[in-house]
Amino acid sequence: MVYFPLAPPLPDPDEPLEESEPEDPEDYKKGGYHPVRAGEFLKKARYCVLQKLGWGHFSTVWLCYDSVERRHVAVKIQKSAEHY
Repeated sequence: MVYFPLAPPLPDPDEPLEESEPEDPEDYKKGGYHPVRAGEFLKKARYCVLQKLGWGHFSTVWLCYDSVERRHVAVKIQKSAEHY
């Protein structure tokens, strides 16, 4: 695992997050939502995924830590269907 000084710890997985009705897990497939998990790295390890902030009909939004800018950012991941 890569350690980023100044990065906050990952959220406690045993502690529930306040969240609205969850998206349908069956939508995580080709043409749907891209599966993402806390602790995962995006864009050549620049962004460390901390937790999901929300979702909508076309995308999910994730709280990430940007290791280059050394700050928290929101990353929006759009569904993979061509018509989006």
